[in-house]
Amino acid sequence: MSTQDIAQKLVQHCQNHTEAQGLQELYAEDAVSIEPMAPEGMDPISNGREAIKAKHEWWNSNFDVHGMNVEGPFVNGSNFSVMFEIDATDKSSGDRWKSKEVALYETDGEKIVRESFFMAPMK
Repeated sequence: MSTQDIAQKLVQHCQNHTEAQGLQELYAEDAVSIEPMAPEGMDPISNGREAIKAKHEWWNSNFDVHGMNVEGPFVNGSNFSVMFEIDATDKSSGDRWKSKEVALYETDGEKIVRESFFMAPMK
């Protein structure tokens, strides 16, 4: 599968809210995810597909997403980026916020092996 194919499928999963399926289909078993920050008690680096899946499950159980815009993918060689705009509410505090982030994905030509997120300040 080409990087363009991987990237397009990832964006489709994000737009269709089928991220769990995309994670299983598109990520290497030993993929790494790097967040710019992490909640208390959590590591900003998730090692392995199962750890990334757990991070997604944590997000889904702690936030209500009111809207998400996905732009891209933007492909360069074996890498690609996607821009996300998210409108969400923290279930525990009730705080609603909007954020923008760029995700950089690295592939090995077959699967996503690393994702890194870069956030703009939240509003």
